Amino acid sequence: FAGFPVFLWVFFCSNLIWLGFEAFNFRLQNWYYLSVSHEDWLRWPGYLLAFGTVLPAIFETEKFLQHHKVFSGLRGPRLRVDSGLRNRLAVLGTILAAAALLRPDLFFPAIWLAFCFLPEPFLLRWQEGHHSFLAQIASGNYERLARTLAAGLICGILWEFWNYWAGSKWVYSLPYFEFGKIFEMPILGYMGFPFFAVECFLLYAFLGRIGERLRSRGRVAATAGWVCALLFMFWAIAGIDRWTVVSFKAIFQ
Repeated sequence: FAGFPVFLWVFFCSNLIWLGFEAFNFRLQNWYYLSVSHEDWLRWPGYLLAFGTVLPAIFETEKFLQHHKVFSGLRGPRLRVDSGLRNRLAVLGTILAAAALLRPDLFFPAIWLAFCFLPEPFLLRWQEGHHSFLAQIASGNYERLARTLAAGLICGILWEFWNYWAGSKWVYSLPYFEFGKIFEMPILGYMGFPFFAVECFLLYAFLGRIGERLRSRGRVAATAGWVCALLFMFWAIAGIDRWTVVSFKAIFQ
């Protein structure tokens, strides 16, 4: 995203993407926060700092695996990518997201698959081959997909490990998954982290292209995009305080 420091752009997108999942959680009610700071001036920046590390963690882990040539040269069957496949992916992603929202008691895991499919048709149409996993699979290259899946699992295990010992933490309430916990997460829940990493990578590429398109249309369009994003973030953070935080604690008395 030209004209914006890369790290700050990743940090911003990380917050925007995770707050999107937080907004879905207002309906899903799959996780809650305990013992967060009662002081607004400390709690809200704390949210942004924590959520802003999600994408950097996944991306740096994937780069670490790439540096050490993990899955280097991994090849597989080529996939034929055409307009029909793009349309089917868009429909599938929409159905998964709708199912999670309409019947979260049954289909809550679908949200961790929906955005593996929804951004792909746009990235393919915009010829974002470097960012589209399907475009890479079409040539038989599975390296980045495998590394991203692995990075998601590694980060997920670390996040859950750190969370378990934390003073302020999250806990889960998952229908029909509440067994075999490792730390706070039921063991089957770890299956979602690899797909979450794929979603993050695709949504980041999608936001980058949307940002470029808004900027190309002039300052008014770009400013409107920023305002909409910031208003959504403000609403989502306020919603976390209202619907997702179970308990507060006073840090300064």
